[in-house]
Amino acid sequence: MSISNPIVYDCIVVGAGLAGLVAARNIHRSGHNVLVIEAQDRFGGRMYGQYLPSKQWIDRGGQWVGPTQDRFLALLDEYGVRRFPSPAEGRKVLIFDGKRYEFDGFFQGFPEGEPPSISEEEWRDAMDAWERFETLTKELPSGHPRRDRQNQKLDSQTFIQWIEENTLTAFGRWYFSYMSRAVGYLGPAEPSQVSLLHVLWGNNCAPQSEHPEAELLHGGAGQIPEKIATELGTRIRLREPVLRICHDQAGVEVETLKSRFTAKFTIVAMPPHLAGRIIYDPPMPPLREQLTQRVPMGCCAKILISYDRPFWRDKGLAGIGLGNCKWIELCADSSDPETGVGVIATFVVGDRYRDWRSMSDSDRRAAVLSDLAIYFGDEALSPSTYDEVDWPSDPWAGGGYAAFMPPGVWTSFGEALTAPVGRIYWAGTEMAERWPGFFDGAVRTGEAAAKAIMSFL
Repeated sequence: MSISNPIVYDCIVVGAGLAGLVAARNIHRSGHNVLVIEAQDRFGGRMYGQYLPSKQWIDRGGQWVGPTQDRFLALLDEYGVRRFPSPAEGRKVLIFDGKRYEFDGFFQGFPEGEPPSISEEEWRDAMDAWERFETLTKELPSGHPRRDRQNQKLDSQTFIQWIEENTLTAFGRWYFSYMSRAVGYLGPAEPSQVSLLHVLWGNNCAPQSEHPEAELLHGGAGQIPEKIATELGTRIRLREPVLRICHDQAGVEVETLKSRFTAKFTIVAMPPHLAGRIIYDPPMPPLREQLTQRVPMGCCAKILISYDRPFWRDKGLAGIGLGNCKWIELCADSSDPETGVGVIATFVVGDRYRDWRSMSDSDRRAAVLSDLAIYFGDEALSPSTYDEVDWPSDPWAGGGYAAFMPPGVWTSFGEALTAPVGRIYWAGTEMAERWPGFFDGAVRTGEAAAKAIMSFL
C-alpha cells in the first residue's frame, strides 16, 4: 500500500453508482473538494448499458422512468436526455396454467384496462384481495416504517401468509406472488421471503398506479453516469475497493487496496449489505451492524434479446407478456422507435433463477427463448443477439433490482438504515423514502446526503 494521500478532502464518496455520483457532483458544484472511490472498473453501478452491433442500445441494469419521478426527470432534462413512451400499443399476453389470453390491459399489482378472459371467479378473487391490500397500504403513514404495535404485527408476517389468508383461487395467489417477483421495490423476492410491512410500504411510496415504467430513454439509462462523471473528471478513482473507514470527531480516513485518503466527511453510497463489508474503526453501532446482515439483494437475472425488427407488432401484440411460464413471468418491449430494432427485456427471478442458473449456457438460452415463443410465437426462437446479465454473480452488486426487508427487519433495525454515524452518511436507492428501488430514489438520497454534509462545510 502506498503512503497516505496528503490532500484532506471535504468529502469522500464511496461508490460511483447513481446516488454516489449525484452526491459528489452536487458537493463539487458547491465549490468543495470531493473524491469518489469505486471498486469496479467502471462507474454507474446498476445503471449500466451497452450498444449492440445494430447500434441499438440495451440497458443491462434499470431502464424505465415514470411521470412522478421528478428528481430523476430533472436530471434527464438537465443533461438533455430524450425520452419516449414505453412501447405498449397492442394486446398484452397472459399465460396462466398453460392457457393463453390476449387482452388490452395490464396488471402488476395495480390493474388497469381490460382484464384477461379468465373466469369471473378468478378475477374477482384477485380484485377483492387487491382492495384489501390497498386499504392496508393507505393506513401506513409516509416515510420509513417505524416501530409501533401495528407495524410490528405487519412486520411479523411474510407476504405469502397474507396471500394465503386473502385469496381463494390459484390465480389470486399467483397474482400477488407475481407482483412480489416483478415490482422493483421488492428486491424482487419470493413472497415467502419478504415482510408484509415491506410490501405495503413499497406500494405506498413507489406505487405502480403512478406508472414508474411509463417511459424509456433514447440512448439508454446507461449513458447518465458517464455524463455526470465527465463533470467530476479526475475526482473519480476506479478499481479501488474500500477496505476500512476510520472515523472520529475530526474526520475520516478511507483505506483502499492502493492508498489512504482523509476527509472531513464520507458518504457510503452502496446497498446495505455491501456497506456492511467495510471494516469501520470504531465499529458501527449494534443496530447498524445487525441491519446490514439482514437486508439481502433481490435474486434476479436480466436478459435482453434483440431481433432485426419488433415482429410481434405484426400480430397486433404489444410485446408485453406475463404469466406463470416455467422461467419467464414478465417480459416487455424495450425497442427504440428510432432504430427499428426489436428488443425484449425479461427477467428470471427468485426460485426460478436458482434452477435456471444451474443450467449450461446453451440450456439457459433455450429455456428463455422457448418461453418467449409461448408469448410471442416461434419467431422469438431466432434472435439477432442474446445477452444475460447475472446480477447475483456480480460481487459489487450481489443481486438486483435492489435490496428488500425480510420479516422483522424494519421494526427491529430499520431506524439504522439512514441514520448517520458520526461523519459517515449513507446514500443509495435502498435508503429512499420515495421511489426506493428506482433511479429516482437513488437521486433523492444522493442529493439529501450531499445537502446534509454541505450544511457543515
